[in-house]
Amino acid sequence: MIPPEFLSDIATQQGVSKSELAALKLGLAGYSTADIGEQLGISGDAARKRLSEVYQKFGIAGRGPVKLTKLQQLLVTRYQEALANGRVAFNSAESEQVDWGNAPDVSVFYGRTAELAKLEQWIIQDHYRLLAIYGISGIGKTTLSVKLTQRLQPHFKKVFWRSLYYAPLLQDLLIELTTFLHGSPLDFPVTVVSEQMDWVMDYLQHHRCLLVLNGLESFSRKGDLAGNYQPNYENYSQFIHLLGTVPHQSCVVTTSQEKLSEVAYLEGQTLPVGSFKLRGLELEEAKAILQNKGLTGEDKWKYLVDGYRGNPMMLKLVAETIKEVFGGNVSDFLDTSFFTRDIHNFIERIFDRVSGLERRILYILSDQSDGLAFKQLQNQLTNVNAQDLMSALSSLRQRSLIEHMDQGFILPLVIKEVTQQIMASEA
Repeated sequence: MIPPEFLSDIATQQGVSKSELAALKLGLAGYSTADIGEQLGISGDAARKRLSEVYQKFGIAGRGPVKLTKLQQLLVTRYQEALANGRVAFNSAESEQVDWGNAPDVSVFYGRTAELAKLEQWIIQDHYRLLAIYGISGIGKTTLSVKLTQRLQPHFKKVFWRSLYYAPLLQDLLIELTTFLHGSPLDFPVTVVSEQMDWVMDYLQHHRCLLVLNGLESFSRKGDLAGNYQPNYENYSQFIHLLGTVPHQSCVVTTSQEKLSEVAYLEGQTLPVGSFKLRGLELEEAKAILQNKGLTGEDKWKYLVDGYRGNPMMLKLVAETIKEVFGGNVSDFLDTSFFTRDIHNFIERIFDRVSGLERRILYILSDQSDGLAFKQLQNQLTNVNAQDLMSALSSLRQRSLIEHMDQGFILPLVIKEVTQQIMASEA
């Protein structure tokens, strides 16, 4: 993350005016030109003109969102150089209020204007105390959560962002959290998880804090339905339930590949609790990734983006192969294939999480040109009772592996193709 002081200094050096800097800060935070105009009390065209002046002063060429991406990359490079040369230092006063853990740098960020606005509304205006962001792997949950946290930071006394990728036990996570919130290790023994949770809940009730827990799928039991925890991690479910049911003035944001069953149960009960499914990038936003990768054959980009459902990580993976093998020409790649080994491995890692019944359903759906209704699936799974089938279908939807259309359940193209490849390898 680029500190605002550094951004102001480097912008001043480039001759950027205060009004242009204000527009730039909002643009880097993910606001559209229309939203920038609304925030600054000017028209969208005026906001676009201010950003255009900024690009010129930094010597940024190109068009559309690519210019902002190039500027973000330039600013990150300048900041890293300044850090390496000792010309800037971290703000210790600010660091006492914010613990970013191992949050990634999201200075280069694509789109998500509408998503950020919606989430910000839920948290700031509607005072949600628990909000779960979920979506398939690679869809951009982590970068969105960091960008959202940056935008929300001024509204909270303390901010705590943690990746749960390495699956810490809850008591270990709570030791880090209580130490941060208290300002130092607690001076009384807190060895029982229930006592740690009680202390955290009391603090959140009396102080407005933002906690972001990224990657709760790390605790899911592989080979089982979504929502089932590994042994020794079941108390995370209790903690999430407390965060949603006990009144407090803070906000906890979680991200996961699966929709959290605890949140699904609580939302819709007039509680300030909700879930948000993150979908793929819009076409123009996704095109910015391909353009930034230097790809050609723009007339085929829409087909590529649609096939990968706008998944940023998948698009970056396939773009790298297209660049290395086909000189960046998308048309040449599509004449040969639509999927790469990287994509196959990427999807296969997701498949490792599903249950045996879920896998059988995926195999059946991958062989269909049209969708299948519930009763049609029942007819092909005669040894499976209706309750188990409903649970498996619900789990697959929570994992974003299937979709429900008018014609029934279907697989997205990328999931369908890889499923067929996995079936062929197992035959």
